[in-house]
Amino acid sequence: MNLELLFAVLGTVAMRLPVLIALAVSVVWVADSPRGAVRSVALWALGLLALGSVAGLLLNLVPQWLVQQGNYDSMQAMVMWLGGARFVLGLLDAVALVLLVWAMTRAMRTRAQALAG
Repeated sequence: MNLELLFAVLGTVAMRLPVLIALAVSVVWVADSPRGAVRSVALWALGLLALGSVAGLLLNLVPQWLVQQGNYDSMQAMVMWLGGARFVLGLLDAVALVLLVWAMTRAMRTRAQALAG
């Protein structure tokens, strides 16, 4: 791996690092909460978000690697596949976000009912 590709990889990782750190902190917070359906759904949502973030990181590295190799013909053929993969990752993020909001809403409703009753 030459120096230009190494810097490109490090730059891509650096852009995703804040999100990955936030996800790690979130997992620690959720894992410390009482066991139940809300906790399970929240952990699944955070796991899906982490998976999508890491997969997006790897997807962003493919074109950089192909350019570095000078393999422009392969890159042209990969554009459609990369677009489809990014669409699937977008769907994964959307599902994870809905699951996370469901867990938060359910937890807030449960807490409000406990305070009211």
